[in-house]
Parts: sequence; structure tokens; C-alpha cells
Amino acid sequence: MIEKVHDDVKAQFMAQRYDVAVAGGGPAGSAAAWQAARSGARVVVFDKAEFPRDKPCGDGLTPRAVSFLQRMGLADDVAGFHRLNRATIFSPSEWELSFPRRPGMPDHGHGIRRTQLDTMLLMNAGAAGAEVRQSSEVVGPVVDDAGRVKGVTLKGGEKVSADAVIAADGTYSPVKRGLALESKYNGYSAIAIRAEMTAARPDSDSLDIHLTIAHRGDQLPGYGWVFPLGDGRVNIGLGYVNSYKKWQQINAADLLGEFMSTLPREWELPSVAELQKSKALQAWRLPMGFTAWPPWRPGVLFAGDAMGAARPVSGAGISKALQSGLVAAECAVAALTNGGPDDFTNYEQQVNAIWGSEYRRGRLFHRLVGVPTLTTAGLKVLDNLSNPKVRARLLFWEDTLSGN
Repeated sequence: MIEKVHDDVKAQFMAQRYDVAVAGGGPAGSAAAWQAARSGARVVVFDKAEFPRDKPCGDGLTPRAVSFLQRMGLADDVAGFHRLNRATIFSPSEWELSFPRRPGMPDHGHGIRRTQLDTMLLMNAGAAGAEVRQSSEVVGPVVDDAGRVKGVTLKGGEKVSADAVIAADGTYSPVKRGLALESKYNGYSAIAIRAEMTAARPDSDSLDIHLTIAHRGDQLPGYGWVFPLGDGRVNIGLGYVNSYKKWQQINAADLLGEFMSTLPREWELPSVAELQKSKALQAWRLPMGFTAWPPWRPGVLFAGDAMGAARPVSGAGISKALQSGLVAAECAVAALTNGGPDDFTNYEQQVNAIWGSEYRRGRLFHRLVGVPTLTTAGLKVLDNLSNPKVRARLLFWEDTLSGN
């Protein structure tokens, strides 16, 4: 009888063993699950929510993000959403930037809600062969005596074994917390707030970026945005990085109200109080610049917000989430095939090759723009320039905004 119970438990454990277990079904996790499943791995992806579910975000996809969705076989799906062809910058003078034309790359973006985007991505992972488990919350890693991650623990106590775990479980990653990981880049983050609403204006094909937002007279290191979603709906929000010393004194909702008061009255926008009452207002913290570094430990790779993949200049995150998920899955499967789960140095090397120099510059910029006098001076220079290419370089254009 004892032996029978032991066999049953063993059989159940073996039945739950996977090549790759993905914690988190957002863009990074779904991209990772899709890529790993396409590579022939036995994959399971967990998310605590039942989809569709919303996530706070600017809801704007720029060309680089669109290119990853196209690569994942979603070209026709994403083409059905509101198309964006350019950006309008207010610094405070108004000027335009077009998306660059590059061989093999889209020259446009899209406005798309996270309820739609994330559901589309998760279902795409399932269609590729990944097992999708919604309403299944990962609460931590399973770690062996040698310190290697060998699976995940779900809320309720269920343990799932995997040769490799991809932690794409967000800003407050339970997998990362369970391993008590630190990174020398932990301090880089931004605070953002947004709401979707109706605007009495024609639908636009432009991402509007407002660079002049202030707190008690200080120019803030951040920007406000108006991103059109189509059908008269817009996503309006703002974000600022925490290198500004007084960032904790800022009431983000009040700041959003001040920003919205500068937008045209004829748009007939609701008040912040109305948005709060309807629960349309959402605020969040955005880790950036690699808050998990190196981005792996034996048995586990980090992607998306769990890695702090957002760019430390603009906070752009969707493209970085997709790309980090795809690369993490490629490297996980390659390592499992050729050496085992103890060493994912290939992932660290790939991330460093793709983003290393860009993120080093971004972290420096993050620190500098926290000084209001420097930010004010920089904006004056930007506002007085007439050469669009120089302006684009100063804004890290396409390498930043198109990273979303």
C-alpha cells in the first residue's frame, strides 16, 4: 500500500515534468512559450489571471514591436488594430517624427489594448503547442540542494518540475524574490499612470509625446502621452524616472490632471476624479535597465519586467518584453540540448550583445535627466533645433520609442 502511494505520487510528478516552464503569460512569457514550443520543447505557461485581463500600459506598439508580432505569425491579427504612422512631439513647440523605413521592417505602429494583445499572444503560444494554464499563480521557485531551480510552486502548493524555468512574472517576480536576487542596476525605475477614455476628436495616426511636464517648477525627467486606440478612444498618461530626487513627493494622479488640463478643451476629456471613480486610472512602477543581472541563474532565465527589460531612457517595454522572451526561449532550448540547465551564459551574452551598450548609455542618461537644470537646458536645445535627424538622435528616436 505504501509502495502504491509512492508510485502514484511519482507518476503524478513525472506527468507534470516539462522541458520549459514559463511563469507569466504576458508578452515576454507568451513569446517565450511560443518560441520554446516551436523548437519542439514540452512547454507549460502559467498565469494567475483568467484572460482577457488588463495591464497598465501606454497601449502603443511601435514598429519594432510590430516586427516581433509579425515574426510570431500574427501579422494579419495585428494589422486589424488602429494604425500609427508617426509621432508628434511637443517640446513645447510642435514637430513630427516619422518612423524610419528599413528593409524588412514595418514603418508603422498600432494602438492596441493589453486585454487584446496579451490574449492574442497567449492563445498563439497555445496554438504552437504550449500548455496554457490560466488562473494558476506561480508563488516561487523549486530549488534543489545545489541551488539550481528545477521547477515552480503554484499557489495551493502544487509543484511543477521543469528542466528550465523562464521567469516572466513581472515587476514583483515571485521567482526572483524566492531566490533573493540582487542586481547592481536595481535602482533604475519609472513611475507611470494612465487611463483610457473617449476624446471628442478625429482618430489620429500619431503617437503624441509631450516633453514638458513639471512638479513645483521643476522640469521632470519624463513625458506625457496621448496614444490613439481608434473609435474615438485614447490612452492618456505620463511617466517619470526615479532619478529625480523629489519623485516620492509627486502625486501621480494630480500630475496627470495637470497634464490633461493642457490638452485641448474641445476634446471634452473626463476629470481625473471621474476616471478614479470609474476605476479607469491605473498607476504602476516600471523596472528598467536590467534589475536582474546576470539575467539567469542555474535552471532559470529572466525576461520582461522580471529582468527589468524596459529601456532606461523611455520606459518602452513591449518590444523588449517580446524580444527578451524569444531570446530566453531560444537560449534555454539550446542549452538544454547541448549542455544542460546549469549554465545559461549564452542568454547573458545575447542580451549583452543586443542591448548592452544601449542600456549603459540609457542608465547614464537616466541619472543625468534627474537634475532639473540639465533637463530644462536639454529641452531648450532640442526645441531650438531644426534638423530632424539631430532631434531624433537626441530623443534616441526609434531605438527608444520603437522599443515599445
